[in-house]
Amino acid sequence: MARFGRNEQLVIAGAAVALVAYLIGVVTQDWSLRPSGLSIMIGSLVALAIVFIGGTRAFVRLAGATLVRIAAAIVGAFAFIDLGDLLASMSQWETITIILTVLYVAAAAVLAYGAWAASGGNIVADLSGVRGVMGMSMIDRLVYLGAAGVVVGWFLLMLIADIFTFTAESQIAVLAAVLVLVVRWLDRNPSAGRIPIAAPWATAGLAAIAVLLGAWWFIRVIGRTLEVGDVTTYVPLVIYLVALAALAAGGFLTFGAKAPQPAA
Repeated sequence: MARFGRNEQLVIAGAAVALVAYLIGVVTQDWSLRPSGLSIMIGSLVALAIVFIGGTRAFVRLAGATLVRIAAAIVGAFAFIDLGDLLASMSQWETITIILTVLYVAAAAVLAYGAWAASGGNIVADLSGVRGVMGMSMIDRLVYLGAAGVVVGWFLLMLIADIFTFTAESQIAVLAAVLVLVVRWLDRNPSAGRIPIAAPWATAGLAAIAVLLGAWWFIRVIGRTLEVGDVTTYVPLVIYLVALAALAAGGFLTFGAKAPQPAA
């Protein structure tokens, strides 16, 4: 570990703890090995492998540090949603489940910070970028807010509604939404690398996956929701649906949009 810098050490520690904690949960607590679980473990492994191989190398036209950041974003998104589930269910879960979840969520946060810092993250620049979203074109705002809203929507559904199951199709929808944000980030930051598919096509395709799977989940649960739901159920559900609608509109309109300008 001594040969690595502080940020790389954070990536290694966060990825290793997240991976081990989740694996223990799979073996002892029957945790899911569906898309979210696989994404968490594969993302952690990818981050570990790239740091040990050498984060300065390029892989499939993407810088190693960029891939670590992408892997950390995926792990972090699912950990964020699981945090909502944890906060809503602590009184119902076994102690070992709570401990493992806290470990994995905290490790995911460490991994995300380490990956961000190792890839040249800057608090001032990133905060300016967040504020700058509202100054972008309507299409960019729809895409960014829609994709981020899908992740936040599921966090709120797990935290507040607490009657829904984070199904496999919903997990794939979240993964697609995170990848939409990745594609848009890469399109605005060419120095981080390039994907082999044109950004408008990738954005529209991933947005379509997220929206269609999100809509399918909604159709399946709406009947039961109307029977047992209340305001704590409807508010986060509406937020999620608005996010899907924004992402659908942004993804559709992306085809005719002018390419975003590289970040300053």
